Parts: sequence; structure tokens; C-alpha cells
Amino acid sequence: MPRLSLPDDLALLQSAEPYVDVVGALPPWRIPDDWWARTHESLARLAASDTTGTREDWDAYVPGTRRSVHFAFMAGQCLGGWSTILSGEHSRFPWQVVEPFLKPGKMLAPSLSYRYRAELVTWPIWLLDWAGTDPEARENALHASIECLQLYAEVTPFAPAREQLLNLYTQILDVASMRELHLEGDWTRITAFWRNDLDTQVYDVLPELSGWVDAVAWSYEGLAEVHKALDDVVARPLPLADVLAAFVLANGHDAPPAALGTSLGPEVYADVTASVERQRRGFDVDAAETRHRDWIARGLMAGEIHLCRTWMQLASQMCVGIAGLPGVPRHGRGLGTNLFLEDVEETYTARRGRNPYLDGIAERVAARGPQQRPEAGVPLALADGGDDDEGSPDDVPDVVIGDPQADLAELIGLDPIKEQVRRLAAEARADVLRREAGMPDPGRSRHLVFVGNPGTAKTTVARILARIYAQLGTLERGHLVEASRMDLVGEYIGQTAPKVRKVFERASGGVLFIDEAYALVPRDSARDFGQEAVATLIKLMEDRRDEVVVIVAGYPAEMQRFLESNPGVASRFPKTLAFGDYSDDELWSIFRLVAAQSGFTLAYGVEQAVRSLLPRPRPNAFGNGRFVRNVFEEATALQAQRIIELPAPTSDDIRTLLPQDLPAYAPLQDDRAPGMYL
Repeated sequence: MPRLSLPDDLALLQSAEPYVDVVGALPPWRIPDDWWARTHESLARLAASDTTGTREDWDAYVPGTRRSVHFAFMAGQCLGGWSTILSGEHSRFPWQVVEPFLKPGKMLAPSLSYRYRAELVTWPIWLLDWAGTDPEARENALHASIECLQLYAEVTPFAPAREQLLNLYTQILDVASMRELHLEGDWTRITAFWRNDLDTQVYDVLPELSGWVDAVAWSYEGLAEVHKALDDVVARPLPLADVLAAFVLANGHDAPPAALGTSLGPEVYADVTASVERQRRGFDVDAAETRHRDWIARGLMAGEIHLCRTWMQLASQMCVGIAGLPGVPRHGRGLGTNLFLEDVEETYTARRGRNPYLDGIAERVAARGPQQRPEAGVPLALADGGDDDEGSPDDVPDVVIGDPQADLAELIGLDPIKEQVRRLAAEARADVLRREAGMPDPGRSRHLVFVGNPGTAKTTVARILARIYAQLGTLERGHLVEASRMDLVGEYIGQTAPKVRKVFERASGGVLFIDEAYALVPRDSARDFGQEAVATLIKLMEDRRDEVVVIVAGYPAEMQRFLESNPGVASRFPKTLAFGDYSDDELWSIFRLVAAQSGFTLAYGVEQAVRSLLPRPRPNAFGNGRFVRNVFEEATALQAQRIIELPAPTSDDIRTLLPQDLPAYAPLQDDRAPGMYL
């Protein structure tokens, strides 16, 4: 498959030319051949001037280095944004600017990227602060600040912030009232002026000047817009509240910082708080970073590299902002910047080689000549005249194992379930290692109980678990066989046990998933053949526990009755996984996923229409994913009625669901209807 090509304005990223790249909305800047020599010469002249003081006890600089040198460093890390990602060969750009003044061993090691952040909201007047109360020293500090910014006059990604600050410094020196304040006023009044009284266009590009809470609010406002734009092209939705909640948990907060509520607003803050509670149990920061990486990589595959770069910049700012709130931003976890850059390289690098085996394969196919295909859907044994053994595991299609852990991570919601499945996988892997080390078999039972309402992905998780066990070698094949009462219980004496054995045989090497298992033992039916089915099942589970994992599923109360129906049942199922109902955000994400998989686009207003149909509070046995699919299917039916009445419907008309296509009322559901699980 041909790879995507970088847009022209980003072509530098794959060139051999030297460049500075501030990952974000602006393109990289090519460094002129003589720029470093000119810049170091200018900085040396500035450092030789006595306009700013020196310091003997720097950690990184040689003793006696002037403070103007450090301000040049601060400008290099802050002009690109209040938290920036610099990538490529010159990811150490601010350090390289001041390299002639660094102590030996203080230069950063080369890296694909570095994240920088402002540490003071008043960083542009840092030199002014160090000048003390002497008016002449303060004026010299302002001139030195201007000279430092002029070092970066050609660096285009720094231009918006640099120009605003240069204009502001000029006004301070030229406007009498501002000059008096900065040369003679006390520091409290000066900082209040910078925080509250600057022109709006200054705060537009330097939001940190009005405080960290405002800086986070500025970044969230942009992130919300770019996230929504990307969500429209990424097939697997990722609620932004879940991303922010992951940043909260990844950086050591028990709950979203109160100051974050000011930045986000009460409604979004409540969504993030709810997501934190859902993710808290078993939260894994590496798994969260993988989810974020996968989602943004899908944006890259959709060709939206500009949106993806902007999302990474703003999400990084939210990450460091949340990590530090209510105080100064600090480096945080939850976002893999190097992983993103690696994905850009993999997605947009043209493949230069050609697999030489292609020619050999083509020659073999040509030499073989035309081949007759078996009839579609007919097993080879039948095509050759053999017998069909319905109870054999051979009639179950082979399963492509793939990457079940990745498929698990991509499921919407279900964070507690995902963590429990990961633990089950870890137990299975550990058992293999212990066995290889000569330790005795622990005789662990892997049979499970899944409880929860319909449509909560119990069957989907069971399929993934089967593949995980096959990947680890715990199960031979990794397929899943679904069974119900009809498949297991006979109508007459002597029919039930053979039916159970036949289904169990088909599940050999995989998972046997029994939906609504309590139907095997109906109330007040002592003479029902279901008891025989349960007894046969228990014996097979014990005799062949290494061949089949049995998962029984259903509503919580009814499953408890099933476990108590036979003394041997509960002991065979040591673990129960409880599937909770989906939140409104997760149900909307499922709707969008179903629509995208069906080729539909959603017009503005559909989200509100879908959310209005979600019942609050949830009724007993709420259908969850099945409810959403019913809503979607009814919407497509209503849309069909609408578009066939159009005189000449366009392709967009056919593919687009409008708010009026949604049903006026939630579709009815049978609260105890079988087969309602996804």
C-alpha cells in the first residue's frame, strides 16, 4: 500500500536540511547555513555587555555568565508556546543557543524530541525583576530583553509571540505611564499590570501571562475544537474527557484539581471527574498512552497531519498543566511524544524498496495454471464426499489471533473489565513460566462469570479473551462457541447429555460462552432436564479444564441464583466480572462508531438528538450497545424514507444522517429478550 506524502509545508521533516520544528500548527523553519555562527556571535556581544548582572553559582552555566544569557535560553523555550515540543536534530534548540556558556557535561543528550515549559508566568520580565529597584538597571534590563528576542528574529515558529513582546517592550519604553510603572513602580504593580492590563492580542499568543489557570483554559479551548475535528475522521471515537481524566490519573492526582474546573467550566469538569472515577480502578498509564497513540495515529492515516500536530501540542500543554495545577506546570505522563513522531515517520515515509519475493511468487502462480476453487461455504471434506460431523471442532472456523490486547484497548469504556482481563492474561503467562521452571501445576480454574445488562460487550470481551489465551498457549485454537438453553437441553430423556457433550466438543481449544445460563435451571422446575445439563457440564469442565474455558453470562441477580442451583457450580467459577452500564458519552461514541462502520456521516445536531433519547436514570436491563444499535437502525430507516422522496439525492444526501432522521422517542425494548448482548 502506498504511503501518504507530507504536505509541502512539512517537507523539511523528511529532508537532510537543518531545521527547528515546534510541533503544532506552524511548519518547521529551515536554519540558514550561517545562523549558528551569527547567533553565537550576537549572544557573545550581549554577554560582554554590562547591561545585566552576572552570577557565580549557576548550575548549568560557567561562573560569571550574565543573566541575559539565561534569558535568551528562556525565550528559546517559551516563544513557541507556554509548553512546547521541539523535535528532530535540533530538539535541544534552546540549549544549543547558549551552548558556548554551558559547563562541560551540561548539554542535553540528543533525543527525537524534548518538551519545554514556562516556569514563571512573568518570564518576559525576568531580567527586569533581577534589575532590582534602580531605574537605570531596569531600563538596561528592558533593552537586554529586546536584544535577546532579536536573536530569534528569523525563527518563524517564534514570530507571533516574539512580535507581541517586542511591541510591548517598545511601548513600555516610549509611553510615559508605562515607562514610569516599569522603571519606578513596585514589583506587585508591575506583575498585576502584566497579568490583567495587557492588550487582548498579547494574551491571544501568550496566555500564560494571565496565569496558569488561564493558560490551561486557552489550551483546552483549542484542544476541544481540534479533537472534535479529528473525531469526525477517526473511526474509533475517543472522548476528550477520557483523555483529560487519564492525564489526571497519570500524574498522581486522586481527583481533577479544583483549579481545573475554572479552566474547563463546570459541565466539562463534571465529565472529567466522572471519567476519573470510571478509570481509577486498575488504571495503567502505559495503556492510556497506547490508547492516545492509536487514536492520533488513525488521524495520521486519515491524512490529517496538521490537525494531529496541533492536537499533540495542545494535549501536551493540557498534560503538563494538569500535572502541575494548582501550581506551576510540570513534566507529566500520559502522552507519548516520541511515539507520535515515530508514527509520523512510519506513516509518511515513502517506501523505497521492493520485495524481491514478488517476482518469484508471480512466476509460481503463472506456472501452476488455473485452479478450481472449492464451492464457497462447503468444507473440503464434504467437497470430497466425506461425512459432516456436526459435533466435531473441525466445523468451527479458524480464528485469526491478531493482537487481542490492542483490540481490548480499543473497546469503548470498560476500563475495570480491561484491567481484569489483563490480570487474567498475566496469570496465564505466569503459569506458563512457572511450568517451564519446573514448578507444579497450580490447577487454576479459568472458568468465569460475566454479569451485566445487555449490550455491554460481554460476548466481545469473551472473544478477545479466547484469542489472548490462544496467543499465550493456554488454549489451542482461541475460537468462541456460543450456546443457549436450546443448544444444551433436550426435550426427552437421554437427549440432554449428548447435546452438552457435542457443544463442549465444538468448543474444544477455545471458549464456551453460555448466554443467560440461568435459563438452564428455571425456577420451580425440579424435573426439568436443565439440571442434567448443568451436571454434565460440571463434569466436563473438571475433566477437560485444560481444553475449554467456560464463561456463563447474564443478569446479576439471576446469575447468583444459577450459581446457587447446584453445589458444584459456584466452586467451578472462581471469578466474576461485572460489566457496568455505559455512560452517555460512551453510548454516543458507540453510535458514532456504528455509523462510521456503516459508511454514514453525522450532521451537526445528531449528537444532541441521540443524547436526548438516552434514558436517565437507566431502567433495569437497559440495552446499552443494543439500545444504541436499535436507535441507529431506526434512524437509517427514517433517513431512507426521507431521501427516496428527494427528486435527485446526492451522494452526501445518501450518506448523511440529519437530526430529523432520529426517532422522536426511544425504541422499545424487551427487558428480558434473549440475545441482547454484544
